[in-house]
Amino acid sequence: MDNVSEPSDLGRRRYHRHGLSTAIIGIGVLALGVALTLDNLGIVSAERFVDYWPVLLILLGVSHLVRPGASRGVVSGVIWILVGAGLLADNLGLIPFEIWDLWPLLLVVIGAHLIFKPLRRRAVVRGEAANSIEATAVLGGVKRTLAAESFEGGSATAIMGGCEIDLRGSSSEGPPASIDTFAFWGGVEIRVPEDWEVQAKGTAVLGAFVDKTQPSGLPARKVLVVSGLAIMGGVEVSN
Repeated sequence: MDNVSEPSDLGRRRYHRHGLSTAIIGIGVLALGVALTLDNLGIVSAERFVDYWPVLLILLGVSHLVRPGASRGVVSGVIWILVGAGLLADNLGLIPFEIWDLWPLLLVVIGAHLIFKPLRRRAVVRGEAANSIEATAVLGGVKRTLAAESFEGGSATAIMGGCEIDLRGSSSEGPPASIDTFAFWGGVEIRVPEDWEVQAKGTAVLGAFVDKTQPSGLPARKVLVVSGLAIMGGVEVSN
């Protein structure tokens, strides 16, 4: 008989948590499908449940909290739950104001992020300045090409603009590097060498945080960690 190893307890726990995360989203989709089917058959009126649509956002947030590696999804999970709860309370008339009156708080969050970003970011400039990058685009575009001997990291901020960072000319030697990103109504595009391993650990709110790098089939010679926040914007990493 073939010697098939049994999955570890940690592996089983991760599998069950992944299944639970998927099942939570499935509950919302199933309930929506049943309601629409009964509405088409004239059994119930789906309009009675329209006000409860933000429950889907709450379920999406809960699924982020229970999935494997939930520590990286806590922020996005909490955000989705708060957004869903606020919209649901507004639809049901449980709050004495319109939920959309709170939109300026988004500017408060953005301002706080920009203020505290330099304080919490690890120092990345320990050698030559060419080994790190700082890019900021506000109502415009920034294109940077870096050929670093040992890239250490940096940051990229795009507010109603775009940042394009090309690292394909940089060496693949050296310790792991990290780039902290922030995109609001804008985008950050990062291009890396084919033999780099990318670890995308960002959070997207009504936006996207995408790793489009293609595996080269060769052992990764450098690791790049891309973290940050995309609000109604996007961060994309590609070769």
